[in-house]
Amino acid sequence: MNSFFRGLVDLFYPPRCLSCNDLLISGESGGFCQECWSRISFLSPPMCQICGAPLPSGENSAITCPRCTESPPPFQICRSIGRYESVLLEAVHALKYRGEIPAGIALGKILSSCVGEHFPVHDYDRVIPVPLHVKRLRKRGFNQSLILARAIARDFTLTLDFQSLRRRRHTDPQIGLGRKQREENVREAFVCVRGKEIENSKILLIDDVYTTGSTVTECARVLIEGGAQSVAVATVARA
Repeated sequence: MNSFFRGLVDLFYPPRCLSCNDLLISGESGGFCQECWSRISFLSPPMCQICGAPLPSGENSAITCPRCTESPPPFQICRSIGRYESVLLEAVHALKYRGEIPAGIALGKILSSCVGEHFPVHDYDRVIPVPLHVKRLRKRGFNQSLILARAIARDFTLTLDFQSLRRRRHTDPQIGLGRKQREENVREAFVCVRGKEIENSKILLIDDVYTTGSTVTECARVLIEGGAQSVAVATVARA
């Protein structure tokens, strides 16, 4: 029955590529046509075993990047689908700034595949999206990270938790800020409000873009201090 209704929807509203808007042909999936899919700069080894930062070709993928070696983050591991450019950048912008929810649903499916490839998914207890401040949530109307997290929670039958972590302070947009400015901008911006719910939990934290890691680092720190056993991070793109 679901296939029947999907067929009707596709008949009257043919699926289009989220990047170039061309009609998708049979066999094309993930929301992108084959040409746009080929333009995604997928991240692959060698990369830092902790934060997932790309390493020079020929490096051992079991090593840690200088930044994580000098100052280990509170999360255990972070992985992203690809670089924040071209097709992924366009799709994230379509979701985040133009409110194109189908782009978020498609990105959530791709991120779910990435999570399944890089993480022991069923070891985790709950999926938590990076929260928006209520002021920004009212203006945007949705939390893009929640849309992504919902796809992962559904695909792997994990608890979707969008209440335990809250953004208690409205912050300036991170765009254009340097690393230190970003760290200061999000310092103490988040709070864990349901410590008993996450106590001893292994958490998968979801965000749209990893730039310097300041936001997910602060979120992970708060969750660990709130009682979580461990935190892993997954994002759509890495700047």
